[in-house]
Amino acid sequence: MRGMQPIDHAMLAAVTGGADDFGRCGPASGWTFLGDIHTPACAAHDAAVRGAEANGTSKILAHLGALPLLPAAVGSWVKKKLGF
Repeated sequence: MRGMQPIDHAMLAAVTGGADDFGRCGPASGWTFLGDIHTPACAAHDAAVRGAEANGTSKILAHLGALPLLPAAVGSWVKKKLGF
């Protein structure tokens, strides 16, 4: 896709304070069967969840608020996994 560039993991870690899981597709690093795939769509979902939590929203409501971003995150994982 034009205009898309891979995420620079060193820069991402610096911006997120070293949070290696930021932008990683999947609910937790323990889900190793998903692979270590990071995409901008998964990062957008993570940012929405973490931003809501930082503003005092409960974990459950933060995830519910980020639901509209989940299909794009899942789709980005599938594309990356299949090599598109």
